[in-house]
Amino acid sequence: MIKELLNLCEKTEGKGNKAQVATDIMYVTSQFPNFLVTHWPFLKTVINKLNEFMREKHPGVQDMAAETFLKISKLTKHEFIKVHPMDKDSEIFLNHLIKQLPKMLNDLQLH
Repeated sequence: MIKELLNLCEKTEGKGNKAQVATDIMYVTSQFPNFLVTHWPFLKTVINKLNEFMREKHPGVQDMAAETFLKISKLTKHEFIKVHPMDKDSEIFLNHLIKQLPKMLNDLQLH
């Protein structure tokens, strides 16, 4: 399902349409925390993509990204404090997120 949505996103034109497909991708992804836990590289990619979406100015994208980030982080929180042997960065991912926090918060709306 995710692969099909990613293909659709590549083929879709218009920022509003791409934002809708991206929202769909993040919704589907957040529904399967067990998959995310067992596929660390994919989880890490999703979190990094949500961080990008938090800087997006298209209406609704920041809210979707923040809500999805919160949901996924609650469901997979233990993965953020592990050192993953397959990860080329030996740093705990939470440290990476904390370093990015000022930039993420700066781009978000106050609400």
